[in-house]
Amino acid sequence: MKSTVRVLFVLLALVPILSAVPASATTYQMVSDQTLADQAPVIVEARVVAAEPAPVVGRPATDYQVEVERVIKGDLAGSTVMVRIPGGIGTGGIGLKIWGAPRFREGDRTLLFLSPGKDGVYRPLHLMLGAFHVQKVGDRDVAVRELSETVEVGPQGLRPGSDIIRDFDGFSAWLHDRSLGVPRPQDYMLATSAGVTEKGLGQATEKYTLLRWPQDDMPVRWFRFDQGQALDWRVHNGGQPGLGLERTVNAFQVALQAWNDDPGSNIRYNYVGTTDASGGLVESDDTNTILFDDPYRDDPDNAVEGTFRCGRGGVIAIGGPYFTIATRSFRGEKFHEAVEADIVTNDGTDCFFQDNVSVAEEVFAHELGHTLGLGHSEEDDAVMRATAHDDNRGARLHGDDRAAVAFLYSGGTATRAPAAPKKLVAKAVSGTVIRLTWRDMSNNEDGFHVEVKQGNRFVELGVADPNTKQVEIEGLTAGKNYIFRIRSGNSAGFSAYSNQARATTPRARRNRQR
Repeated sequence: MKSTVRVLFVLLALVPILSAVPASATTYQMVSDQTLADQAPVIVEARVVAAEPAPVVGRPATDYQVEVERVIKGDLAGSTVMVRIPGGIGTGGIGLKIWGAPRFREGDRTLLFLSPGKDGVYRPLHLMLGAFHVQKVGDRDVAVRELSETVEVGPQGLRPGSDIIRDFDGFSAWLHDRSLGVPRPQDYMLATSAGVTEKGLGQATEKYTLLRWPQDDMPVRWFRFDQGQALDWRVHNGGQPGLGLERTVNAFQVALQAWNDDPGSNIRYNYVGTTDASGGLVESDDTNTILFDDPYRDDPDNAVEGTFRCGRGGVIAIGGPYFTIATRSFRGEKFHEAVEADIVTNDGTDCFFQDNVSVAEEVFAHELGHTLGLGHSEEDDAVMRATAHDDNRGARLHGDDRAAVAFLYSGGTATRAPAAPKKLVAKAVSGTVIRLTWRDMSNNEDGFHVEVKQGNRFVELGVADPNTKQVEIEGLTAGKNYIFRIRSGNSAGFSAYSNQARATTPRARRNRQR
């Protein structure tokens, strides 16, 4: 029996199959409302009216056009401003995901603490800490920050990002009075909410979670470990300020070894020396590096947002893997393949790490967990929640961390790539649908990757299930020529491509009246 899978063709979702996308998790120390209000040159209540890729070279970003409803502090030249957030689709279709960066949709109401750039574009102060969503709860408007993709450093160590829900009107009034120097009690605080997300004010974190690309909700993993290959890591030769190069290297090696020593996984992270490579999360440089003191601090498009200040807080570190938009299968589930990883600590963190090797081991191990594809855990002793107990535990893993990497990195993989599908045929079914058929020449594929030609390159549309011999591509344009190809894949790799198949959708008929 034929197996048919409908793959929706959406032009805006097309990204080159080999594009590498960094996924990073952000570590921060909470900034008080007083500090945030005093440091921000501009504070506004606004509504998002449009979003588009930022016209920048280097790290991709998204520009949000916001319509200002009220200026609480500072001066603006007009009623609309452009707010730039790191992450998005850059030139050439290269994607970047910055975990923890605020996200908005058209129509969202927001409270923004902004810093103006020389280019006339504004940026949220301290990244996600300077961007509040305004949500309706019953008959009350509340201001919340989206911290589900972050980890907070506090007196007890690292824990999933959490925040206080604020009464919006009360918070706005307090900010206005503070900007004028008028004392006012902070009577707008309502309740604590861990992991505030777009879906609601509270979210319970599972014992372990996986980092997922938000466009398709699929997790990320390294496939090279399945073939016995190792991943080489380097430490930038500047070292972490407050520790020096030697102690930085030692702390990083301890963090690497914590993951390598797990008996239930095939992780192989190797330390191979120092480097002057400084691409980091700005651009892929084929080097897996931990960078320090934010070398891009003077470049607003590529810097770790804000400057960390002990006693006042801010972003401490971000880290994660670059991964391909194309997916591969492992144990029947689809994953994006990690291809490179980097970690960057913020400028100003020398006071945080000063002579504290144990906390460096813990932070480094936590960020390395993110580069392996792990999200956060609610388990108190897990390094991926990493609640420190001031006992010098450093990079010690917990059973929950081991369960997470056992899910991602324990055996059971294919030993050879599948054979290539043959005799691909494309046939227009209507003005908006083309049917693809082919011969399945393998018995070990995890899926068929369907690609369409766009300009001079092919991009992936979707993945059909194993043993599939037919798919229908919907949402096409009438009267247009399309070229397709497919390949099969499993955890050992991809097959060669099929032949290319061409089809033209018929033009829509026009009704003629006499």
